[in-house]
Amino acid sequence: MDLDSKPYILRPAKLADYSALNRFINLETQVHRHLDWRPALDWLGEPPFLLIEQEHRIEAVLACQADPPETAWVRLFASASRYQRSHFWRLLLNEALQILDEQGVEILGVIALQDWIIPLLKASNFENYQDIVVLEWDGPLPPPYPVPQSLHIRPMLPDDIPPVSRLDRLCFPPMWQNSQESITLAYEQSAYSTIAEIDGRLAGFQISTGIPLSGHMARLAVHPDYQRTHIGAILTRDMLQHFYTGSAWHVTLNTQNTNHAALKLYTSLGFHLTGETFPVYQYRLAKA
Repeated sequence: MDLDSKPYILRPAKLADYSALNRFINLETQVHRHLDWRPALDWLGEPPFLLIEQEHRIEAVLACQADPPETAWVRLFASASRYQRSHFWRLLLNEALQILDEQGVEILGVIALQDWIIPLLKASNFENYQDIVVLEWDGPLPPPYPVPQSLHIRPMLPDDIPPVSRLDRLCFPPMWQNSQESITLAYEQSAYSTIAEIDGRLAGFQISTGIPLSGHMARLAVHPDYQRTHIGAILTRDMLQHFYTGSAWHVTLNTQNTNHAALKLYTSLGFHLTGETFPVYQYRLAKA
């Protein structure tokens, strides 16, 4: 089917499109979904969330909202026709970039979870920023670290969300920061989340999800004032103890291939690289 041979409409998706979009992305075999605490369609109504229609039929969709404000991610992209995919992508991306520019967004990122999206990104001047690597732990428990008397590990509570969010912003570059809303969603979906305090001051935190027999550490951060004091190791080892006691046979986590300090920490605790690697691409808007 030639896109230019019949009328088409490129427009913002509306809340009323939810059912049609849900059917569309569930029927397509090649759909890019961002690793997110929110399902892709939960972003519906927040721009840019765009679709292409032809004869009242959805042909393509692109969503790339910013959260936090400086960085947007391609949260959803799908095309009904692989032959028109690159054309649909260019049309939707150009419109989305205009909206993101007006919002003051500096970077649009994509985690390429599937190979088919990479040629689209390269053709649109996205650059390979770094890679995400996957590590796995399958026992035994590492020896416990000596815990200073001033250090207290406790469960995370809802009232901890604002200070945890501030610490997250302090510990990560803009591209990898989580908004307070995302931290809240992570906490609500977690199986085990903990706080490290030193003399009552927030020194670090970890948030982990879980399914039967398996855990996944989704977030670990240590305040810059307390780095190199083994707090990250203590929080991680405590997390492993929690899942091990609960009969989990393995735990996974992700980090960047350029985060050498994190890789050293995790391997020292018995994690090993699985060989899974996901490239991260970024497009820097003009004002970035």
